[in-house]
Amino acid sequence: MVLRVRCPAKVNLGLWVGGKRPDGYHEVDTILQSISLEDEILVSPGPPGLSLETRGIRIPGPGPNLIERAWALLSDEGLLPRGAGLHVRLTKRIPVGAGLGGGSSDAAGFLLAAERYLALQLSESDRLDLAKRLGSDVTVFFRGGLARATGRGERVGHLCPIKPFWLVLATPATAISTTWAYAQLRNRLTHEPSRATFLALAITRGDLMGVVGAMHNAFEAAVLPRLPEIAELKRVVASSGAMGALLAGSGSTVYGIASSRIAAQAVLRAVGRRRAEIRLARSIDYGVVVSQVG
Repeated sequence: MVLRVRCPAKVNLGLWVGGKRPDGYHEVDTILQSISLEDEILVSPGPPGLSLETRGIRIPGPGPNLIERAWALLSDEGLLPRGAGLHVRLTKRIPVGAGLGGGSSDAAGFLLAAERYLALQLSESDRLDLAKRLGSDVTVFFRGGLARATGRGERVGHLCPIKPFWLVLATPATAISTTWAYAQLRNRLTHEPSRATFLALAITRGDLMGVVGAMHNAFEAAVLPRLPEIAELKRVVASSGAMGALLAGSGSTVYGIASSRIAAQAVLRAVGRRRAEIRLARSIDYGVVVSQVG
């Protein structure tokens, strides 16, 4: 048996960051939207342990990635059958260090695939606890779609989807680590009140222009002044026909919203490919998808 897992990216339509919590994380209030740009995981039998093969976009740096950390967590918790072994082939299409949540989506997809492949007896609370320990936004990818996350990002409430829209994703060569972005943010955090409720109301009304008008990312004030090439990229996207533009998560991708594919393609042509890698995506109403292919 081979399992195929589709692991979608996300953008933050709104992201507000509050003070530091006792556990060292920051309070966040964010509204996330799954998008059609996807990584792919193929899971098949392997010798005892985990063997991981990666293709596509290179994952930089030493140390385990989130799939390897997920396997180690399952092992440490004694949840794996004796002698369990999987071969995992990860095809990366979601840029790394781009604020699009690719690593977290991969972790969520792998957890669901391992649970199914190895017949693990996990309760929903077990699954959610594992996801939270891997990363604050891993849980949102189990169901995906449109969601509001609070706490450190692990408390997820799903919202009714709005009419699909298109996005132009502009990813520069610069990658940004979340740790670095939070360090910049701490230097100028003003504890601005969250206006996520206003964004959620526009979503409830199905008002895409209202959504665009309420978009916000707390990281922009800290990251863009330090990386002027990304600030310029946002300006170019915003002035190229997009309804609105925003930094994705902690960056470095900037995305623009368009109401149709034709409009998105016009933005893509106007931005060009000299400044960044440009991709088209659309909003989707699902998270990771696990299917049997053999």
